[in-house]
Amino acid sequence: MENVDTIIGINVNLKGNLKNKGSIQVNGSVEGEVRSDENVVVGETAVVKGPVIAKVIEVSGTVKGLVDASEKLEINPTGKVVGDINVKTLIIKPGAIFVGKSTMPDQAGELVDDKKVEEKKPEEK
Repeated sequence: MENVDTIIGINVNLKGNLKNKGSIQVNGSVEGEVRSDENVVVGETAVVKGPVIAKVIEVSGTVKGLVDASEKLEINPTGKVVGDINVKTLIIKPGAIFVGKSTMPDQAGELVDDKKVEEKKPEEK
């Protein structure tokens, strides 16, 4: 990620909500919501306990909570997400850990609820 507006250092322990219009990179610990109008990078040394909300989210550390990426979520080999995710495009690389439920929008952009999706039965011949 090229232009990062806010960086939470490796030795920083933040309790509270972090909101920014620009990109955020977390290398330390955050207990609370992390929200950006752009991108969020959760570095290898980072632990986020709370929701992460942004257009594009890249996880190389640990997130415990909801992840809501309006465009793309990428979980790298060192990444761990424990919680539900809402995402348009999902990339889980080998070695990554994801424990939770994934919800993706349909082509109209509405989130698809698994309870509303009906299984189509093959036609009888």
